[in-house]
Amino acid sequence: MVSEREFRESEKRLWASVRVTPTERRVRLAGIGVEVRVQEAGDGPPVLFLHGGPNAGTTWAHMVAGMREFRCLVVDRPGTGLSQALPRPLTPATLPPFGDAFAAEVLDALGIARALVVASSFGGYLALRGAAAHPSRIARMVQMACPAFAPGMKTPPFMRLMSLRLVRGLMGRMEPNVKTARSILRQIGHGASIDANRIPDLFFQWYVDLQKHTDTMRNDGDMIGNLITLLGAKRSLTLSDELLRSVQTPTLFYWGEDDAFGGEEVARNLARLVPNAQLEMVPKSGHLPWLDDPARAVRATVEFFASS
Repeated sequence: MVSEREFRESEKRLWASVRVTPTERRVRLAGIGVEVRVQEAGDGPPVLFLHGGPNAGTTWAHMVAGMREFRCLVVDRPGTGLSQALPRPLTPATLPPFGDAFAAEVLDALGIARALVVASSFGGYLALRGAAAHPSRIARMVQMACPAFAPGMKTPPFMRLMSLRLVRGLMGRMEPNVKTARSILRQIGHGASIDANRIPDLFFQWYVDLQKHTDTMRNDGDMIGNLITLLGAKRSLTLSDELLRSVQTPTLFYWGEDDAFGGEEVARNLARLVPNAQLEMVPKSGHLPWLDDPARAVRATVEFFASS
């Protein structure tokens, strides 16, 4: 059952575990036409965090905790966490212009001319398109593992199954639980960390409560159903070589070696296409590599941001 109160309590526990108490506000994205929630912590150069899906902004809690010398701006994408949903789920026709506009619109709403960016998965797609469309808005960016729709990207089985409306309906009637959450993370490359108990229980409980007490899974599930087939991502959505070569923003690809969405070959090809890119491959790490070793992820990010 959707319950903002229950979700906030779970979220508060996760933030408290990393000793961060973010403020929050809601801002309206004028061009996109929705209101989104932004959580903020720290003080210094602004860093916009763009999460993947199905997920929400607080997934970045352990990164934010290590970056107190930055003004960390954690947005819930439309339809996730506590942000308003889009009037209609994104489609292959509407996704590219949304991707071009999203980061710039969030920065406009916050009154920020230029920011650093940390992005993951679907958020990585938004950051790459945003950097290509609005090069002056993103100073430097860190891409955490494989961005959505990167050339050569693979789609894990659970996500391909979400392309079926019947399966999404069955998933919606199932009670989310920690066992299933662990299984999903294992499928995307975090088996080593799960076996070694490196990912805190509070994170899994927050992820379960995100599914249970918000509309995130329904909204992102409908979007995934429009963009993914049983065979994988729709080919028309693959980021073109031309677009990737147009991204002039200095970029670090911080890539888990066990990322189920794309291995080292995909990573090296992407780093070759983006002109000002560096690549760091991370052993025993998956699609959300900051969960496997937050201290290493923070260190790599801060060092890259300082290397201008």
